[in-house]
Amino acid sequence: MNKKTPIIELLIVIINKSKGEKAIKILNNLNINIQMLCFGKGTADSTMADYFGLDLGEKEVIFSLIKLKDSQKILNIINDKLQLDNKNTGIALTIPIKSAMYSLVEKMGFEY
Repeated sequence: MNKKTPIIELLIVIINKSKGEKAIKILNNLNINIQMLCFGKGTADSTMADYFGLDLGEKEVIFSLIKLKDSQKILNIINDKLQLDNKNTGIALTIPIKSAMYSLVEKMGFEY
């Protein structure tokens, strides 16, 4: 395998407070079993918040590792079930991970 080719992505879901449990249930139903939930507070100016569909209140941020090949399907499901297309609901995005501990990757069941 070319080590520069990402095989996993970091999924980040930023949603309004109290929606994190619902998001985690959705991820669990998709067999995404590693999640980290953090709490945050919106700090963007109102122009940026409007652009990304966020309000400036308290947030829940979920980080998960997902398979690259499944990322678009997962994003579509999350956007649909959490209604992220509606204004001030949140955002979901992925970031490719170009290097990781390969033993961790293997234990998670990802193939090279």
